[in-house]
Amino acid sequence: MLHRALQDPIPPAEAAAAMAEAASAAERGERHQRMLAELAEISMRLVRSLGELVDAHVEQEKKDADAPSRSKDAAVAYDKMALTLRRTLALEAKLAEGVKARREKLITECAERRTTRAAAHKTAVDEAIMGGLHDAWAADCSDDEYHDLCDRLLDDAQEYLGDADEMRGYLDRPVGETVVRLCAALGLDPEACEPDGETWRVRRPPLDFELRLEERARKYGAPPPAFVETRPAEAGPPATTAVCSP
Repeated sequence: MLHRALQDPIPPAEAAAAMAEAASAAERGERHQRMLAELAEISMRLVRSLGELVDAHVEQEKKDADAPSRSKDAAVAYDKMALTLRRTLALEAKLAEGVKARREKLITECAERRTTRAAAHKTAVDEAIMGGLHDAWAADCSDDEYHDLCDRLLDDAQEYLGDADEMRGYLDRPVGETVVRLCAALGLDPEACEPDGETWRVRRPPLDFELRLEERARKYGAPPPAFVETRPAEAGPPATTAVCSP
């Protein structure tokens, strides 16, 4: 009886480098946004202070006509600081839009990658299960039965795999265990797939070259054993007998 090992597909890994770069860009944008917010608060405090200074100079000039005119200089500084504050707020708003867009894009890409990986893993597991079930059935059925019912059997197995309650969570189980359950549900021999330590092994039909070797053995008999050349042992020197004098 021929068998082959059933391999459990490994879920594809996250594209860590690309996602880390995107996350780093989003975090950098958020850090810049926090810095601009802090700069806007400082600018606002300065604008208030300059406004108060302008008011103080104006009041002083009203009371004392001989006081030096400083309100004009303070007003110029106030205007510049106010302009800086407006630009900072505008830049903060623009940066906030960019950070939000990058964050939303990152979330969307993560979800899409996760969905793609899950779909690819499911496809690989389904193909491994159907391949194991195919071999388990093809190893014991006749050629006529195989050609007549193979497609129908696999279609029924695929439908049962997706609808039956006992198949829920099959993506988290070994492929061999699912093959055994499908064999039992479809009337096949569950012992066609058995665990061998940590590996599941399933019966398989012979390959073409194995069939040719079998046919050749039936037609011509088993090949003679390989010739092994033997050499006679080399004769050693004649044995000598010690003679003791009386």
